[in-house]
Formats: sequence, C-alpha cells, structure tokens
Amino acid sequence: MRCNLSKLLIIGVFCGLFIFFGLNGSPAGAFSSGPLASRTGAPTLGSFPAETNCTSCHAGVVNSGGGTLTITAPTNYSPNQDVAVTVTINQTGRVFFGFQMTALNDQGQKVGAFVISGDGRTQIVNGSGGFSGREYIEHTFAGIMSTVTGQNIWTFTWKAPAQSAGRVTFYAAGNAANANGANSGDLIYTTNRSIDPASAPLGQFTSVSAASFAPSVSLTPNGIAAGFGSGLSANTVPGTTVPLPTTLDGAEVTVKDANNQTRNAGLFVVSPLQINYLIPADTAIGAATITVRRNGVDTAQGTVNIDTVSPGLFSANANGQGVAAAVILRRRNGVDTFEPVATFNSMANRSDPIPVDLGPATDMVALIAFGSGFRAAPQSAVSATIGGTPSPFVATAAAPNFFGLDQANILIPRSLIGSGLVNVVFTANGKAANPVQISIK
Repeated sequence: MRCNLSKLLIIGVFCGLFIFFGLNGSPAGAFSSGPLASRTGAPTLGSFPAETNCTSCHAGVVNSGGGTLTITAPTNYSPNQDVAVTVTINQTGRVFFGFQMTALNDQGQKVGAFVISGDGRTQIVNGSGGFSGREYIEHTFAGIMSTVTGQNIWTFTWKAPAQSAGRVTFYAAGNAANANGANSGDLIYTTNRSIDPASAPLGQFTSVSAASFAPSVSLTPNGIAAGFGSGLSANTVPGTTVPLPTTLDGAEVTVKDANNQTRNAGLFVVSPLQINYLIPADTAIGAATITVRRNGVDTAQGTVNIDTVSPGLFSANANGQGVAAAVILRRRNGVDTFEPVATFNSMANRSDPIPVDLGPATDMVALIAFGSGFRAAPQSAVSATIGGTPSPFVATAAAPNFFGLDQANILIPRSLIGSGLVNVVFTANGKAANPVQISIK
C-alpha cells in the first residue's frame, strides 16, 4: 500500500521533474513539484518569442481532451489593487493536475506581481534567457492533488502595478495527468484572459489657439493649439525632431474629427499642465474630440470646433495680448532689412514695444505679424487696420520652415506717423483675430 502511494506521488504531473525509464528504456519526465519556467503557451509579443507549453515534455495535442482550463479574474483592475485570480482545470476521471501562469502587457513584459496562496499549493519562479524578466506562478508538489476527482483549483493574488499598464493578459497552461508513469496520455490545455484598467473619469482638456488664447474660438487644420489640464505628463519635454513627434514623455494627443477619423497630433511641447500641439492637416471641419493619452491610457479629454479659417496672432508676451510677435520689413533703395518691434523688459518681466520709425517717404515699411489659423483664407478675404486705419496692402502665407505658423504681411500707412501705441486688427474670412499692438514713432 505504501509503495503504491509513493508511486502516485512521484509520477509526472507537468513536464518532467526527474527522469526515469519505462520498460522500453526511453526517457520520460514529470514535474510533480512544478514545471520549468516559460511553459504557458504565451504567443510572440514585442521582442519576446512564443513560449512552449506542456507538450514539450508530454506528448499530445493541446486542448483536445474534452476538459477545460479556465482563469477567473475581474474584468478591470485599478493601480495597486490586490486582484483575486483562480485557475480551474476540469478533466473527468483525473486526480493529478498542474498549471503555470504569467501576466504580461501587449509588449510581452511582466506586469504586476503574483502573491502565492498561504496553503502551500502555489509557488513563484522567474523566467531566464529569452524570457528573462517574466514571472510565473505554478503548482507545488502539495498542489497537484485535489479533494475532488476530475477537478483542481488554485487561488492566489495578482498585485496590480502602481500605475495603469493598459491591457494585461494572463496566459496559462494546465496538465490533467493520467499517472501512468510515462509522458504519454496526459491532457494539456492552454488559455488566456485579458483584463483592462478600470475606467477613471477623464480630466478636462481645454484647447485654444496657441496664438490668441481666446476662449470658444474654432481651431483649424494645420493650426497650432494649446491644451490645458492636469497630470498631462510627468515632465516638461519639447519636441526636437522633424516631423514633429507624436509621443513625448509618454504623452500623446489624438484628434477624432467629425467624420470619426482619429489621428495623432504632432507635439511641440508637453508639460504636466499644458500641451502645445498641431491639429492634423486632414482633420474634417466640424466638432472634434481631443484626447490626451499618458503611457497608453486616456487621461484627459475635451472638444473643439474645427473650421477652415480661424485667425489668431501671437504676441511677444506669449498670451495673445500686448505687443505683437512680429518684425518690421523695411525696403529702402531696393534693399530689405528687418527690425524688431519689441524688447524684453526684465524688470517688469514683459515685452515692451519699440517705436517704429517709418522713415522718409521713399521707405516702404511693412509689419510681418505671425499667427496661426489663416493660411487657408484667400487673399481677397484678408485685411487689416492699424490704429483704425486700413492697410493698403495685406498678404498672407504659411511661414516657411515652421509647422503651423502663418504670417500676415501688412503695409503700414504713412499717415500713422506719430500715432504712438496702436492696435493691429487682422481679419480673415470676415473673422477678426485678437488685437495686438505696435508703437509708431
């Protein structure tokens, strides 16, 4: 009786823990105290190759024995949550069972950590080689036998990571052993179950023109936007590549337009409270949803209206007010020169205007004002006033070598000599941009 019991306890349960020889002298293996790592049947993910399963030690066709292997877990998880997980294998007439499981993200990397049960029926092993960094939970010698014939159940905890890792998939393999002392006749099963991060209320993301900062103003395709929220990124990181990057510091911005087409926006800079981004060129006219993703998880969202033309002018103080972000183009005797219109006042921490000298009557002096949102306006539909006086000539274009930046070339009337500080009001397609200022000597 004792001999028979010992034989039952040492036979193969999961992939071969020690080697013995059958009557024909061929080796057969069994891992009654737990299999080697990386036997869950997980597919190729990211840079990780596909894992084998128990058939690497046990002959047979996977998932063909009429039994079942199931993973029971919640649909969603929250950061740092203790998630209860149960693995159940059913096979009529079998008494000995084994399993192994891992938890991976979509790139094949370990996510969270397993916590073994207190009953001594589970243990943790680590992957090596091509599976280095992965973690596995599996049966122990004490966990191979169930009190219920035809079924075994293992219950344990998976500790979710401190931050959401996106979708997490549990991959598992199981063995319903026949206890015949050989590596044939065992029934092998594989399964998987994915759980997603719990949906948290999205933060507010309010987008305005990065030029004007005017509220409730439409944005445009190829326009520069400034979006405001909280927790948008961990650090302040500028985009430094051409074309603009679509991910910075783990942050992304997507634009879903009125045609339900979603595109990634180019990023100028990301910071915890503000992201400056470029509306994709093909964005359809109408209502659009702007979503901020951080490390693959949606964190903030807002809506804007997209229009063909919506002019805004940059200011030197970077708030859409005060002295214009502009230069003066002076043509004298056929020679063009450029002059500033503002200087930085370090004592007041602001930009102050430099008076523009219109010079002799032979000088042609034009203001080149920079903005966004008006490159699509026809030349017949743009105009400007300076100090209330219409400019005799206004032309617009996309500023060369700058993403989303437009420029308006506005001829300054000589009648304004001596006017001092005046407003510049630029209009495109009947829509007035935010007024900016220059000083005329």
